[in-house]
Amino acid sequence: MSKIKGQELMLFLGGKSIAYATSHTLEISAETSDTSNKDEGGGDWASSEVSKLSWTASSENLFSADGNGASYDALFDYMIKKTPIVAVFGLKSETATDVPSEGWTAATTGTYTGKVVITSLSINAPNGEYATYSVQFTGVGELKKKTA
Repeated sequence: MSKIKGQELMLFLGGKSIAYATSHTLEISAETSDTSNKDEGGGDWASSEVSKLSWTASSENLFSADGNGASYDALFDYMIKKTPIVAVFGLKSETATDVPSEGWTAATTGTYTGKVVITSLSINAPNGEYATYSVQFTGVGELKKKTA
């Protein structure tokens, strides 16, 4: 079993990686409905079934005025438009260690794809340290696994 390091997994928006990312997160959640009844579990144990699935993603990044990939300004524009964006979470297709001029691109297999809206975008500018920004995404509809 091969292990994957975090720098190999990335979040891509509209076909571009997010520039200067330090961390990405993908979370899938299930909403449940209580199905407890007197006949099953004897009243001592709750019973549930999954009623809905949802997903979110997030990215932590160094702030920069330029960069290869989606920048803070691009994310700001996406958020202001209020329209869903295609997001891909997965391995990068390039094997080089230096970022290509157009940014990293997603591998064609082993990725998770769906549409997202940006629900939060914040900049942190501490005195004497590098400025960073955080972005939160909420899935719009199904998250699909692309295996081939």
